[in-house]
Amino acid sequence: MLHRRAVDALDASAPLLFFEAVHGSGKWTVLRQWESGAGSRRSELRLLYRSEGLPATSAGLTRLLWSSLQHQLGHDLTDLPEDDALLDDAVARGLRQIRRPVAVAVHGVERLDDGAFDALMHLLGSGIRLILAGIDVSPLALRAQRRGVYYSMLRDRETLLTLSETRALVEERGAALTEMASKVLHEATTGHPGLIVTCLESLPVETTAGLVTRDRALMEFLLGEPLDEEGSDFVDFLRTAARVPRLTTAEAAVLTEQELAPRYLSRLLELSLGRMVWHPLLQERVFRWDESLRLVLMQSAPPPRERKDDLVDRFVAAARVAGDDELLISSLVHTGRLDEAEALLREQIWDLLPNAMDPLWSSLARLSPLQLVDRPALLSARLRLSQSGPPSPASLRAVSGAAKVLVDCVDAGAPWKRMGSLIYSIEFALHARERERVIELFRRARGLLGDLVDADAAEAAGGREMSELLLLAETVFRSGNTIPAAEIAQLAAQLIEADPVGRDPRGERLAFARRLMLHDHRARGLEDGFSPEELLSGPELLWRDADLVVTAMTLMWNDLDDGDFAAADAQLHAAAVRVHDPEAWPILMLMRAHIAVYRQSPGELEAFIAAFERGTLSVPGPFAQQSLSQMQRVTDHLSRKVGRAVPSPGYLPAFPDGGRPFYPRTQFTVHLMEALYALRAGRREALATALSQAVALTPRRELGLYTLSSASGEEVQSLREIAEDVPGGTRLGLERALRFAGNTLNPGVDLSEREQEVLRHLRAGATNPEMARALFVSVNTVKFHRANLMRKLDVTSRDRLLQKADQFGL
Repeated sequence: MLHRRAVDALDASAPLLFFEAVHGSGKWTVLRQWESGAGSRRSELRLLYRSEGLPATSAGLTRLLWSSLQHQLGHDLTDLPEDDALLDDAVARGLRQIRRPVAVAVHGVERLDDGAFDALMHLLGSGIRLILAGIDVSPLALRAQRRGVYYSMLRDRETLLTLSETRALVEERGAALTEMASKVLHEATTGHPGLIVTCLESLPVETTAGLVTRDRALMEFLLGEPLDEEGSDFVDFLRTAARVPRLTTAEAAVLTEQELAPRYLSRLLELSLGRMVWHPLLQERVFRWDESLRLVLMQSAPPPRERKDDLVDRFVAAARVAGDDELLISSLVHTGRLDEAEALLREQIWDLLPNAMDPLWSSLARLSPLQLVDRPALLSARLRLSQSGPPSPASLRAVSGAAKVLVDCVDAGAPWKRMGSLIYSIEFALHARERERVIELFRRARGLLGDLVDADAAEAAGGREMSELLLLAETVFRSGNTIPAAEIAQLAAQLIEADPVGRDPRGERLAFARRLMLHDHRARGLEDGFSPEELLSGPELLWRDADLVVTAMTLMWNDLDDGDFAAADAQLHAAAVRVHDPEAWPILMLMRAHIAVYRQSPGELEAFIAAFERGTLSVPGPFAQQSLSQMQRVTDHLSRKVGRAVPSPGYLPAFPDGGRPFYPRTQFTVHLMEALYALRAGRREALATALSQAVALTPRRELGLYTLSSASGEEVQSLREIAEDVPGGTRLGLERALRFAGNTLNPGVDLSEREQEVLRHLRAGATNPEMARALFVSVNTVKFHRANLMRKLDVTSRDRLLQKADQFGL
């Protein structure tokens, strides 16, 4: 029997049981099974009614029930007196005469008027057990609670079918599904009987193929069972709440009665329409809809009964009560109050700027960028809602117009106002992919910021200025210029620490600035400047794309230094799947490309490099940061791997610290590469020099030996032995590389001794005549061996030959 759990649950010991379940859940079927004698209370006399037409007085209801009992028992009961005042005593005597318990169930109680409900409550005094069933019984349960009546509640989940019951219902409907299709159907419908039947009848092809989805099933169901239930507060709440992607308990309380709000949110969870998530900005848990289901409800359900303007006013009021500035801005934009939305967003631009296409910002996404030319904060937000890639003509015209509006503010006015205008101008130039313009504006912003931090003007900085500074730091980091981003973050952190209450009321701005600084230290190979535990713990609770990417890349360096390439890539992959548009973060794509080299994954390497090239404004050539000239060696190595020049990631000017190596990690990596190449070329003196230079760069923090992943175990062992003769060589910890040495995909290429000699000379950059002289052979012989190398490695160019030889550890 289907619904066995629900039928058994109707035999609860409470004198009053509320049975609450949505359309199509089988409430009436359950009640009919119960009425026919199913369940554990076999001796109970059971009466079932629909709410329509029930008498609104206790006397009328009592006489109706008494007539039903007389009919069911088949013999005469004591007739009830004509005087209504004598009914209670007569009923009590009659029930003693029956000597069996009596239970009454009413279906559709949300349509009961006050008189009928009071009449039902009156029956409890006669010892009759009541079951009140409907779509929304919470208001009645609250009334019973206020009367002090003890009751229990049977909820939606008790009507949901198990997987075995789903199979039974499918067979009962004459359908034949595979085990996989049955499981998919059960998951898509969560076991809701009405949805299951709808899928079998209206979506037979998808259901049989195991392709039915929750949103498709719900849409088909609502076409036949629209949410137009009169008198249901829950249905009204559902249709109204679906207008926003998330809401707090306080916001829900504005949309319905205060006491009903937590009940209704709990019910949305029970129906699997969404989930509760922690919202760091609000510092509380909020209900977030399953967006696909929310859209179905909005499209299929009748609109709320309120006028649209009144409804939006309620959302504005709810947002103000909850301090939910995201919802407030969305509601203001929805009603066309753009100036109010702009003023609010400018105060918290970094805090509130959407990561990407968050459904809460859908009202802004419907606006053309051209409507926001004189509103830089809203325009910045609107541009974030678009996917990465070539900017649209409308957005290009908008940023061009906005730049003209900002030009006067950039050149004149109060210092912090000029800084804000420069920051927005950089955002717009970056969107327009105007590389030289970005560089020029950044130079001006960086110079002005140095003056502001060191001058009396620093005292004038408030929360708005800090939010704009962090927007600049995030924008610069997104563009791939991690070092300048960290320097902006360091200056912002200094200002925030001087007045944390006024400049960082939620404590999130300083945390982000320090994450940028911590990433910079690890990327450069320097010691952590402060304890990382609090900044890097719980990345699953982070919600901004910027926080996710910076945290993942910071954690990645530890895994990379440990030689755990899979774990390092997993950190970046976790961030990539959570952010809206990974390609909007070129630096993320570049780091994944580097790790693909060490993981020996040429397919991923090509894909990530291509994504980096699409997103970056960098161009092949020397780094803008001259002190990073050694990094060019690393980029050149990456270029050889893909067979073309890869752009250098840093194109904005940076200001290195004085008195210590600026980027010891990269220089350390370069020296290890030089040592490995010297070992393969048999140049022992150059090998010792390279190891000595690597030792000099080794700080207290152990740097990774990942560049030796292309070396064989024998080569690493040789490097260790030579390092022991180098002063301080043991500090390199080369034994750590033995864990992943030889971790290459060797295709079984067998090179002759002469071919190996030619390969070593090719790595050293020798020409054919130079190799011929060194090997005492003719140029044609050298060409013969080079041709054999290319044939064995299946390549057609020198660069590709060296790339594949490195990949296979030859």
